[in-house]
Amino acid sequence: MQIVEQTKRRSGWRVYRTLAALGLPRSVYYAWKSRESLTDRTAKPCRVYEVLPEERAAICEFALQYPKIGYRKLTWMMVDAEAACVGESTVYRVLSDADLLSRWKRSTASSGEYNFRPNGPNQQWHTDCMYVWVAARFYFLVSFVDAYSRYIVHHKLLMSLDGKSMAIKLQAALDSSEGLKPRVVHDHGSEFVNRDVAAVIKAHNLIDIKTRPRHPESNGIVERFNGTVRDETDNNYGNNYLQAEAIIAKLMQHYNEERLHATLGYMTPATWHRGQPNEVGDERARRIAAARAHRRTTNQQRFTEAA
Repeated sequence: MQIVEQTKRRSGWRVYRTLAALGLPRSVYYAWKSRESLTDRTAKPCRVYEVLPEERAAICEFALQYPKIGYRKLTWMMVDAEAACVGESTVYRVLSDADLLSRWKRSTASSGEYNFRPNGPNQQWHTDCMYVWVAARFYFLVSFVDAYSRYIVHHKLLMSLDGKSMAIKLQAALDSSEGLKPRVVHDHGSEFVNRDVAAVIKAHNLIDIKTRPRHPESNGIVERFNGTVRDETDNNYGNNYLQAEAIIAKLMQHYNEERLHATLGYMTPATWHRGQPNEVGDERARRIAAARAHRRTTNQQRFTEAA
């Protein structure tokens, strides 16, 4: 730069002519001139899609609210709540850096196998009874879970467990919508294998499927749901039947309408049961794209100001 100024004073050469003789690009020369100091600076990587500080804080805060939930489900919970619209890998890195990852023990692979794969709701239901201890006695929670959407079609907390009660509940589940003819999967319990239940199945021309004896994996969909009920309630159902019924009803509503399911692409059972997974997926993609564009603009502005 001193040579350029000196040459201009002595010979009157234009700047571009001197730069050409020196082999120095004009962009470099004018970039030097625009700087306040010519001391060497360490270049900063310009990652325009780097997660923003406020997004990191939002991810960590959200994870602290749900300490038992894995990062994949957290990702889509945050997207749906518009708390932070980033991908699963980004959430993993942020939580790993903050030591907030929830690491689950991996389960062993089940030997159960289904030859029938439903491609729509109400093609196959899984049902089972779960013992519920309330006020020094057992009640019986019967649930009908749709295999395609994991939606709880019907549930009831029974005071007695017998074939007649089960037949009434199966009929109530079928009455929830017109023209249903699902395959009904259950175990060999006496509450399912009896003439009352058989009469309902025959009246509606349903396919009755009994799982392998002593093989709960064959009815794993509803068995897993029962485990979720126990986890979500900590086996605390109140002090009487009415309280237990209210607690379970609230849990069912949360499970169907709010709780994200890993098998369903971290969407709710209600979303799949109503045939809306593509709409939710498109909306999530739109939110992530909008957040990505905002992140690029913000980072570019930050890097420009820091230059």
